[in-house]
Amino acid sequence: METHAHHLHKAPGKKWTHYLFEFFMLFLAVFCGFLAENIREHTVEREREKQFIRSLVEDLGGDTMILAQAVNDLHANVKRMDTLMKLLTSREVKDHGSDLYHLGRRASRGEILALHDWTIQQMKNSGGFRLIRNQKASKAIIEYYNRVNFIDMLNKTGLDESDDYRKLAIDVFHPILFDSIVMPDNVIVRPAYNPALLTYDPVILLRLAGKVSYIKNTRLALAIQEEAMKQAAKELILLLRKEYHLNE
Repeated sequence: METHAHHLHKAPGKKWTHYLFEFFMLFLAVFCGFLAENIREHTVEREREKQFIRSLVEDLGGDTMILAQAVNDLHANVKRMDTLMKLLTSREVKDHGSDLYHLGRRASRGEILALHDWTIQQMKNSGGFRLIRNQKASKAIIEYYNRVNFIDMLNKTGLDESDDYRKLAIDVFHPILFDSIVMPDNVIVRPAYNPALLTYDPVILLRLAGKVSYIKNTRLALAIQEEAMKQAAKELILLLRKEYHLNE
């Protein structure tokens, strides 16, 4: 019997275009995944940026109230200093013991400005400041908080001047009486009578008035700087609200 050989037919191989298509689809899937993740991260960062800005606006609102009160206190302080200087150099200085002790005890007291800086500190410590991509906003924020540096310098000067004042004041005011007019709640009261100073030497009193003058002018400079910072806070609030559409 005659045997016939059967030819085996192999399936035709895949064309190179098919492999190219598979590669393209794989690349497209990876690229789309990368793009989706990038968009998600961008969205998250934009939301974090806006959250920081909202929180910063709240801090600035608090700052305006603190600064307004601080400026009022400083101006009242300056007026007391003017009165103290006039009394120390007055010919009737012996008739104003009560006022002198009251004003003299208050003269070395000052307030350190404590602003709401929680948000800006968190932004610095967590690297959140890099999220602020709006250059106008970023520059305005930096300029606002840089104002604190000069105010801190003036406060340091004021503390040094107050120390100098105290060193001379112990030669003018009786320490027991000076201590007795400070109440348990730290409020200073005016003596009910006309107490005498330890000395009425015009040279010493004039030197003490000079120390008061230095403190007064530093606090006047503080009032000017803090008033300017209050206005800067208001302007920065308006800018951030506008740039980030916070009123919408």
